Amino acid sequence: MKDKISMFFYNIIRFLLIHLPPVTGRYLGRAVAKLAYLLTSKRRKIVVSNLKKALALNDQEAKSLLKEVYLNLGYNFTEFLKQDTFSREDIEEMVEFTGLEYLEAAAAEGNGVILYTGHFGNWELLGAILDKKGYSIDAIAREQNNSLFDKKINQIRENSGVGVIPKGLAVRKVFKSLKQNKVVAFLGDQDARGRGWKLKFFERDASTYTGAVEFAQRTGAVIVPVFLHRRGWLKHELIAYPLRKIGKDLSEAELKKELQALVKITEDEIKKAPANWMWLHKRWKTYS
Repeated sequence: MKDKISMFFYNIIRFLLIHLPPVTGRYLGRAVAKLAYLLTSKRRKIVVSNLKKALALNDQEAKSLLKEVYLNLGYNFTEFLKQDTFSREDIEEMVEFTGLEYLEAAAAEGNGVILYTGHFGNWELLGAILDKKGYSIDAIAREQNNSLFDKKINQIRENSGVGVIPKGLAVRKVFKSLKQNKVVAFLGDQDARGRGWKLKFFERDASTYTGAVEFAQRTGAVIVPVFLHRRGWLKHELIAYPLRKIGKDLSEAELKKELQALVKITEDEIKKAPANWMWLHKRWKTYS
């Protein structure tokens, strides 16, 4: 019953977003952010704790930034629900591109591209943007607990030009996608539990997913860090970094250094715009 109620509101919001003027999404995004803020008291505490520890903020500073974090997520939700309606012209109008030539150079290598990013800005829109720029892109996605919702969001992703790789099939599917010279998005900023490497993230030990560097080493695909900064409602800047190549003969210690460098780029991007990151996650849980 809970899942059906969630889908009822999902369908209403999507209908309104598609059939009413674009500015509707801004107001609905704010409303969703406020509602989520009110209903997730435990998550609010996690956000405040993470902000204070990672950015050395006091309680007042962290609580002030807290609402901006939720606002970004509210905007993400309403933008996502209509992203499969965006045209190439819409994307060009709403996105400023910085460093896209690095992604072009990586694709020209012909061995596939590993796009390294995180739950930053509107990470879902990132794939749709690159599709409209002519890239064939797949993304690894975790299955949602609500099966009805999972089906709906995957439809939006696929209608936006983003191929969905279920986590359970990731290894085989990623190899196949990279062999076809596709771009495969890796979100490497969540706690990897016992499957990850212990690396530093905001000067604290954090279990970190290894897939990006391991697939790069095994396939010859190049890595390009890419982040989508929110500049407002339907306003973004895509920032790409120089491509990184992983040698096939690197030791595990050397691979850890390569992955730590990627984590550091992620950290630096978060410092530039902390409200853009999803602080609701228990990122340091494994070693806390």
